[in-house]
Amino acid sequence: MNLDTELETWRREWQSETDVPLDLRQRVARQSRWMRIAIAADILVTVAIGGGVLALATRMPQPGMLLLAAATWLFIAAAWAFRLAANRGLWSPAAMHTAAFVDLLVRRCRARLAAAMFGACLYVCEVAFCLGWIYRYSPPRMALASWLFFSSIFMDLVWLFTLVFFAFLVWYWRKRRAELAWLVKLRAV
Repeated sequence: MNLDTELETWRREWQSETDVPLDLRQRVARQSRWMRIAIAADILVTVAIGGGVLALATRMPQPGMLLLAAATWLFIAAAWAFRLAANRGLWSPAAMHTAAFVDLLVRRCRARLAAAMFGACLYVCEVAFCLGWIYRYSPPRMALASWLFFSSIFMDLVWLFTLVFFAFLVWYWRKRRAELAWLVKLRAV
């Protein structure tokens, strides 16, 4: 079903004060499933990356590895703190009527937009730290500016991935902004 017609159907059913439309319930349930999957993925990343860097730091307790472990856990803690704060109150509607379901979708959409901004900032911080750490703790080769731009296939991949990440983020942001505009319009009617 087209998003426009789906929202128009919800609006009509909402105004007629009927029960919550089935497709609206299913949409909220589908989003809730994806939220649980995302949390499971975050747990997996925490265990794999956080545990991996701790294992490396215990095997090689040099200052550089300890710094890497501390920074990794700082990034993980920031991500978890944001996730827990952003997901607070987003698990179920406040009531079992259409307006509460639409309000939940609006709040979830706003949380996704905030998560996209947080993800962009966290990504920039992580890339800056990781590149600085690699440059500091690898054998000196060349000047920083020369090293950062097109000095190796690794650096080319970092910049290519960064470009793809931010292109995806712009697409995602626009999609969520359009969804939010429709939901807010629906809620206002």
